[in-house]
Amino acid sequence: MSLIAVLGPTASGKSSLAMKLAKKLDGEIISCDSMQVYKGMDIGTAKPTLEDQQEIPHHLIDNLDISVRYSASMFLELANKIIPEVKSRGKVPIIAGGTGMYARLLLYGGDMMPADREVNAALKSRLINEGHDALWQELLEKDPVAAEKVKGNDRRLLRSLEVFELTGEPLPGKTTWGDEQIVDGLQIINMCPTEYNRERVGIRAAEMLKNGWIEETEALIDKGLWETPTAYQSLGYRQIGDYLEGKFESFEALQEKITTLTRRYAKRQRTWFRNQHPGSHMINREPGDSSEAIADDIVKLYEEKFS
Repeated sequence: MSLIAVLGPTASGKSSLAMKLAKKLDGEIISCDSMQVYKGMDIGTAKPTLEDQQEIPHHLIDNLDISVRYSASMFLELANKIIPEVKSRGKVPIIAGGTGMYARLLLYGGDMMPADREVNAALKSRLINEGHDALWQELLEKDPVAAEKVKGNDRRLLRSLEVFELTGEPLPGKTTWGDEQIVDGLQIINMCPTEYNRERVGIRAAEMLKNGWIEETEALIDKGLWETPTAYQSLGYRQIGDYLEGKFESFEALQEKITTLTRRYAKRQRTWFRNQHPGSHMINREPGDSSEAIADDIVKLYEEKFS
């Protein structure tokens, strides 16, 4: 039983497309999202609804407490265990999500850089106490090339320092991975026009805030969100935290900030999926296109290729 990967930028409709495919092909969905794995992070990660999860089995959703570090290596370990289990039940594994590096490593293979939870925690503590600039100056001395690339980005700064401390070597310019798909299956890159995607991002951000994202963030802060190893990085939560501390002049300013950041993230995702997935089938969805018809076309393509 060959898998299907439904990938693409945020707010492009890939989750609903994956659901339609799962119904048509008797499949189970495996989330390829770095934040949906966390319990309690529901609205802000656009997690599938409980109704969808009850109708179609979903995996790698609500598996971890926010205190646990989630990484590409953990995703690969879990996904590579789940995929054969789904196949053993006679079901089609459907990978769905927008975390590009996770998908790339799963489908093409690659060399993972080492990671260490304690080293990362120590560096994060230093970041809080000493500030970004102090750690960036340290990286500049050790790895000037990486330092220029990560300035202003806390997550990438910490990762570069972590790899250097563990290996004594600079972080490679890019992860080493294969150019050919190593997993038997069909890749679908679900795209839509840039302006339409931007519009959808704005609408979704407004709906998420209206539907309780702020209250969700408050609950997570009470559980120690800012001290977590990776969950704190999820887009939008930090901005809501700032809003709760009075750092935004209005609710509208918060909404605009989250919308802007999400649009930038979606732009990076669009660039990634256009360039990092050779051999995939690109779907350029127009606003009026029928999701049902698109799903039918994918089913036909899948059956022609693997029947």
